[in-house]
Amino acid sequence: MGMIETSERRRPACIADQRPRFISSLFASRLSASVVKNTFLFVLILLLPVSLYTSTPTDEDEAPDLIIINAKIHTVDPEDPEADAVAIRDGRITAVGSNRKVRRIATRRTRLIDAEGKRILPGFNDSHAHLEGIGNIFESIDLGSARTSDAFLSETQGFTRFLPKGAWILGGRWDPALADGPDALSKEWIDSVSLENPALLYSKDPTIALVNSEALRIAQIGRNASGLTGGEIVKDENGYPTGVLKGAAIRMVTGFANKSVKEMKARRIETASNYAVSYGVTSLQDVSTDDNMDVITELESAGKLKARIYECGGLKDWKKYSDEGLKAATGTPMVRTGCLKTFTDGNPETIPDLYDRILGADKAGLQVTIHAIGSRSNAYVLSLYERVIHENGNRDRRFRVEHAQSLSSSEIPRFARLGVIPSMQPYLFRGSGPYRSLLNSGAQIAFGSDASITNIDPLLGISVATISRRSPSSEKLTVEEAVRLYTLGAAYAEFQENEKGSISVGKLADLVILSDDIFDMPPSEIRNVRVLTTFVGGKVVYRAER
Repeated sequence: MGMIETSERRRPACIADQRPRFISSLFASRLSASVVKNTFLFVLILLLPVSLYTSTPTDEDEAPDLIIINAKIHTVDPEDPEADAVAIRDGRITAVGSNRKVRRIATRRTRLIDAEGKRILPGFNDSHAHLEGIGNIFESIDLGSARTSDAFLSETQGFTRFLPKGAWILGGRWDPALADGPDALSKEWIDSVSLENPALLYSKDPTIALVNSEALRIAQIGRNASGLTGGEIVKDENGYPTGVLKGAAIRMVTGFANKSVKEMKARRIETASNYAVSYGVTSLQDVSTDDNMDVITELESAGKLKARIYECGGLKDWKKYSDEGLKAATGTPMVRTGCLKTFTDGNPETIPDLYDRILGADKAGLQVTIHAIGSRSNAYVLSLYERVIHENGNRDRRFRVEHAQSLSSSEIPRFARLGVIPSMQPYLFRGSGPYRSLLNSGAQIAFGSDASITNIDPLLGISVATISRRSPSSEKLTVEEAVRLYTLGAAYAEFQENEKGSISVGKLADLVILSDDIFDMPPSEIRNVRVLTTFVGGKVVYRAER
């Protein structure tokens, strides 16, 4: 990336360090003066407040852990939209401003990063994602399209990059002809890209598989191992396993690769977290309706989550959440729950039951969000929300509509009037939403992706929302507006606008450094910008390979 990291140096010894010499010299030079005058001056100097000469003892204790300088920071804070530098301590932002203003609070303990003029934004917040679906992308690798050994290794390396350490690399469909037949293959062939992850990769012939050294170690297949009846452990001229297993011998490894449902969930969610931060997504709102809080909480406790998660359960389970005393956005800065989701297609027969569930969940203080696409579905959801608001009274409930797609013009102003959040996915729908009309009406929009249904990259969504080829040109957003909806707007949708979403003093230090300045290029080119570094809580959780 080219950014430079340094350590700040303390300024030269302060006046207080030289005070005894100063006093001695002064006293000697005026020895001939009256004793009273000398004594008075001596006492006066000694009584001068030490704070005039030294920094207070707490300065070092309160110093920033990290300062990023020489950056182009878009803060998404209307009070101070642009800055050069940001200071971070204990995972939160402590100063934002000019290089001179921020750098002067550094001490010896402060780590400095020179951003070299790169653009910095708040970490992106994906308001609509499916964690297990994202992780499932890496459940099995398909090597059927690899036409060369280099392609085989490159695809395997890319697949492995986001897997948790120790997770199995599974899949295959590789062509044995890549290495002049399966007997020419070896474990060393893939060890270089999979040292920390065991691999079990089937060829197009399911009776032949290639494993790496880690898989052989786990399965305890060594020089003295013999294959099962009907199988073969291929060995080299010195009698050591090459990594190629045939027939029944493959079963010596498969048992170790099979995991429990809970273990697989954990692997998928951790992988999704790893993958998300590579695109600058520091917060994920999981709207899958699966109850994965136990798995997510364990991952958090083990320090295995890189992105923050807001977990949404199913609306049908609202009573369970209520009985457990959960409310909207309950949890820690890293993991929270209290959001409940359901689906409607606008079928009138489902309305009574749906109304009762929304009413109960809302009365319990939980957040409700409903999937709706099409004018009829959105009209039904807004009407249900309006009835519940009337029944339960006004409060900060932040009802949501997931997608809010294909709205009629009469429904647009109802979002702002009812305080309902349209949670929209510009890249999924190719920028076809009425974004400008909703914003002008006062609605609080949140942007997301709907990954794994589509690409998780927020820059794709920002690009299409500012071009809007499928919408009237009057509906397109500015780049600044689109960024705000993918940061502060999404944070508002999960009750976290005071915690994250902008680069402001006191907020969580979730930041992303981009390869290029998205405010200084045509919107169509934003899709080509890369994330260089992602910070969550002031810690680097992703750094692009050079």
